[in-house]
Amino acid sequence: MGSKVKKRDHESVQDDGAVEAPTKRRRQINEDSLKLSKLYEDLAAESDDTRLEAAKQLIVKFSPDAKPKSKDVESALGRLIKGLCSQRKAARVGFSLTLTELLREIFGSGKNAIDGLDLDVGSIVEMVENKTKVEGNVPGRVRLQQYSETKSADHI
Repeated sequence: MGSKVKKRDHESVQDDGAVEAPTKRRRQINEDSLKLSKLYEDLAAESDDTRLEAAKQLIVKFSPDAKPKSKDVESALGRLIKGLCSQRKAARVGFSLTLTELLREIFGSGKNAIDGLDLDVGSIVEMVENKTKVEGNVPGRVRLQQYSETKSADHI
């Protein structure tokens, strides 16, 4: 039988005998995604002015008038829905306000105004259920709270 080669033995060795560290794939962060992250962070701010300004900027960015990509709108909706379950600061207020207004902008015209965006009310409710599903080892009180919030959304 041949000898097994351990994973660490696979690391390349330079001429001087030093072990070369494996290269990590770095996530490409551009200025736009950095700005979006800041806006999502500001939605959870305790200051009303900061929260409202962030909400306004997100709504303008993803409204049908700005002609956003459908993929970007779907990811923004997903991020806003996830933020509804946040325990941070005033996140629920900021995320719910932004989500409500963005949905009003998207569906308010009576027709789907964003090219390639194939969403209806049923798919939004399904998205909410999937993104707010309680997973893992969550304390009973948190699980009950999240369950009741999800079920109250079903009555809308």
